[in-house]
Formats: sequence, structure tokens, C-alpha cells
Amino acid sequence: MTTPTKHTDHGRRTAALLLVLTALATSGCTHFLPSHPIPPSLGARLEGDTIVVKFPVCPTDEIRRVEVYDWDDDKADTPRVVWWASDPTSATVREGVVSLWTGEGFAKHSPRPAESSIPPHIGVAYEDPTGDGRDGLFTVRTIKQASLNPGDYWTDDGPMTADEIDGQLECAQ
Repeated sequence: MTTPTKHTDHGRRTAALLLVLTALATSGCTHFLPSHPIPPSLGARLEGDTIVVKFPVCPTDEIRRVEVYDWDDDKADTPRVVWWASDPTSATVREGVVSLWTGEGFAKHSPRPAESSIPPHIGVAYEDPTGDGRDGLFTVRTIKQASLNPGDYWTDDGPMTADEIDGQLECAQ
């Protein structure tokens, strides 16, 4: 999956990367050495007309809210939120697997967006109870065109299983 580039949007990408790195540095679950400055990859796959995202999580991580936002929205201080869900109710969500647009596994969620309102580049983020979390960027067309084996997710590093996505983290035992 290729990260979209915008020559006029270096500040937003830098701020987003700093936010992710700050979240990772302050989480109790990941310990990256200075030689590994790249945050862990999120995964995504298409199931029917639903995008399923796999966040890298440790057993102690807690997802409270998930947002999908328009990565290309540079008209406001914060990008337009396309869809959101909060208050997980299922073990699947607690394991970092989220079905976008459906609200499945959450007590609250926004309505499914119209296909025409889903932007070509989406940011997907989760927030934990402290306000930290993880996020990633996907090109919707890449997710839809990815040729994956059952159980695989498309990541910036190519296809990975859920265990491989979680395996990017060094979780406290």
C-alpha cells in the first residue's frame, strides 16, 4: 500500500507522525529501540463491502473509540470524520479487529457513510482511555485490489496475519 503524498501537506504528515510516535512512546506496551523509529503497521482487508482493520495491540491495550477520517481534507484544522464507533462490546474489537461502517462490536457508532462520501485516502485511528492510541493511512483502492490469502491483511509491509501485526509490538508480560 502506498502512502499518498501531497507536496503542500508536509506539516500535517509531520504532525501525524509525531502524534503516532508520541502515542507509542507513552504506551506501556511497546518499547522500540532507537534503531526502530517506524511505528507498527495496521492492516486492512475487504470483506464484502466492508473494510476490516487490524490494529496492532497488546493484551493490555484498550480500544475506546475508532475514527475514520478524510486524510485529504485540508480545509479545516482537523480532517473530516467519515465514520466513528465507541464503547466496544466484543472480544474481537478488544483484539484490535474493527469492521468499518458496520458498528459491529460497539455500543455506539455513526451511520454507514454513503459510498460516494468515502474518500480515496482514509486515516483510521483508535483511542484508548488515556487519549493515546494508534493510527494508520490506507488507500481504499489498494485495499479493494489487494490479493490476500484468507486471514491476511494488507499493510505497508505487504500481507500480514493478525498475529504478525500484533507481533510487531514488544508487549510487557
